Parts: sequence; C-alpha cells; structure tokens
Amino acid sequence: MHWNKNSFQELVDRVIQSLKGRLSPVGVPFYIYVYNPKEETKCIREFQSFAKWLRNQGFRIQVIYMGRILATILRDTPYFSPQGKNLEKQYREKLRKEFSNKLPEKISHCLLEGIPGQFDPIRGEDISTGVFLLRTGALFPFVHVSEILAHLENQTHATVVVPFPGSREGAKLKFLNETESRYYRAVILGG
Repeated sequence: MHWNKNSFQELVDRVIQSLKGRLSPVGVPFYIYVYNPKEETKCIREFQSFAKWLRNQGFRIQVIYMGRILATILRDTPYFSPQGKNLEKQYREKLRKEFSNKLPEKISHCLLEGIPGQFDPIRGEDISTGVFLLRTGALFPFVHVSEILAHLENQTHATVVVPFPGSREGAKLKFLNETESRYYRAVILGG
C-alpha cells in the first residue's frame, strides 16, 4: 500500500466541509486517515502542508504531536531515569498494563486542557477549529486512538483529524498492523 492521493484528497474535501460547519455522517467531526506505517515521513509532510494551507485560507488549525504529549506526561515520573529503565526490565508487563489503564485519560486531558508552550486547549472548541493529531504511533502499545477519541467526544466539537498508521479491512483497523481496533465513531478514509 502506497500513499493514496485520491483518498487523501477525499479527506481534504471532507475536512474543509467540516471546518465550514457541515457535520459528518457519524455525528462527530472526527476523521481517521489510515496509511501504511512505512509512509510516516510522507504522512507528516502531507499533513503539515495541509495544515499550513488551511491556515492560509483563514482556518484555525492546531498540529499536535502525540509523542510530545507522552513525553510531557512521563517527564515527572521515574520512567525517564536510570531507575525507570530497571523498573521496566523487571516489571515490563505490569508497567504496560498500568500505562494502558492511565495514559488514555491523561493524554485526552492534556488535549482538552492544552499544554502551555505546545498547544492550546481544545475543550469546548467548535467545528470550525481543526486539530491534527500526528505521530499516534508513538503511543503504541499503551494507547488506542479509539480511547482518545472516546474521551474527546462531548468535550470538544473541533474537527479532529487523526492520521492512523496501520491497515484497514472493511470496518476493522489494525494499529501499526498489529493490534486490532475497538469501535471508532469517526469517518474512516484511506487504507
């Protein structure tokens, strides 16, 4: 699977319509664009260019890098220290479960409330504000995109666009081609 220009153009068209106030058929302005994880560099370039173009058209757009949110959350924990490396070696499965239970809500909270110096809060934003969540692969294997979107639902009405590194078989998504997705209430394109 290579970068699909037609699917990406369909996403562009739908996002523009959403930013102009047209609600998506799924009832929330959430869009997932499935792409081959090997195309990560291309994906980042395409979405950065799309965000810049939208800004030049007068839309309010934020590009948020998920790895930066994760690093911010973990910065004040022992996991970034030599002690953390030892904990990870000894208790890898226990830490994975702990992260999987706590990180989705913490990441969603950061998105909703903002992180000074990184991005503005999206809580309460309306459909005319666009939010691109890039580098979701940085959250693997602790956080599923569906968990983040579930936490954002009813908290923001911003047009949220999530490039999704993985594959698609019908309505089923595989994150990084490894973990099968849970339910997504979003328009799914690409793949």
